Amino acid sequence: MLLETLDLKTNDVLIYSQNLFNFNDSFKIINKKEKIKRPRRITYFDVCNYVKDPSPKNLIIYRLLTNVNNLDAYSTKYGYFIKINGRIELIYFDPIFAIKDLRHLRFDLDPNHFRFKIQQVGLTSLTRWESEPDFAEVFHFDLKAIEAQNQNDKIYADAIFAFDPDFSDKEYDEYEEINKNQDISSTTVKSKVMSETVTSLNNIAEDKATTHTILSSPSAPDSNKVQDLREEIITLLKQALNIQEDVKGPSQKDNTSGTNKHISDQKELHIDPSKAHNVFDLFKTTIKSEGLSEREKESVILKFGKDI
Repeated sequence: MLLETLDLKTNDVLIYSQNLFNFNDSFKIINKKEKIKRPRRITYFDVCNYVKDPSPKNLIIYRLLTNVNNLDAYSTKYGYFIKINGRIELIYFDPIFAIKDLRHLRFDLDPNHFRFKIQQVGLTSLTRWESEPDFAEVFHFDLKAIEAQNQNDKIYADAIFAFDPDFSDKEYDEYEEINKNQDISSTTVKSKVMSETVTSLNNIAEDKATTHTILSSPSAPDSNKVQDLREEIITLLKQALNIQEDVKGPSQKDNTSGTNKHISDQKELHIDPSKAHNVFDLFKTTIKSEGLSEREKESVILKFGKDI
């Protein structure tokens, strides 16, 4: 994922992730106004706070489409709910979170017949400051298997700061993080349908034979219920990770205060989705293909490999 706040009065930030199934070490934040810009660790839960904050931002996230009708999004463990073009949708910060979530989404289908897509989706904030932010979709395209397996959105941060003399790629390590390399797969209940072995990035491949499979997004909750459901999911995930609700890690102490502080200073924001800048303009030049429009037309259907 990539998150870029847009023209805040306090401090703009850039957040990126590295497609690791790790809630402490995959996400990094860069404060754009620091004298020496260096990435710092930020937790998954802090990233959630930035995403749901109504401040203007650009986002690059991931969408899961499957051949399961009415897939229950309520049972998600590693997904997040946001509003896109006025509709609540289940999204993921990285492809690996979507793959791992298949062990928790409730459906009964033989893995050999399961087909899916993982799309990279570009979003930008819509017009108003509201309790539930709304995003406009700027682009999306299907990831190939090798892209989903190796996706690392750090490349966009590196490109953005490539010519900034005040940027250092060396991570700022301000504290010794507890359970730095924590992987919670051992704390989850394994599904009889989708096991830990099956739901591995290394076990996905492209289905070259399938051409006309109908794929759809998981069924999302009503917009009136999404805030409570989101908090419930976060609480359960923290319990699984043995994280106390009232404990705030050192990497969090100043990260969210800037975005929260300026909200009262703004009444309404007007953003033209067709003029989304910085990250998206850079993205379109970094894609290195005949053009993003061609990628958007390409259909890539994925399946699990033979190790089922």
